[in-house]
Amino acid sequence: MNECELLATCGFFQKYQSSLDMACRGFVKTYCRGEKMDECRRKEYRRQHGKSPHDDMLPTGQMMPREYQQSAR
Repeated sequence: MNECELLATCGFFQKYQSSLDMACRGFVKTYCRGEKMDECRRKEYRRQHGKSPHDDMLPTGQMMPREYQQSAR
């Protein structure tokens, strides 16, 4: 199985990898361990800014809705 090379340092993955929320599981499956890992906006942000984005930034570049931020912790 392919995995993103940044999983060990990715705040999103570390925070949401065990979430039971179906949307979170879909992002992990598609971006962290799937066919869209090279389209991850978190990787792009890291390249452009030289640092990791906020943990709640989704691989699509949007922010995790506040109501889901609490449930994934």
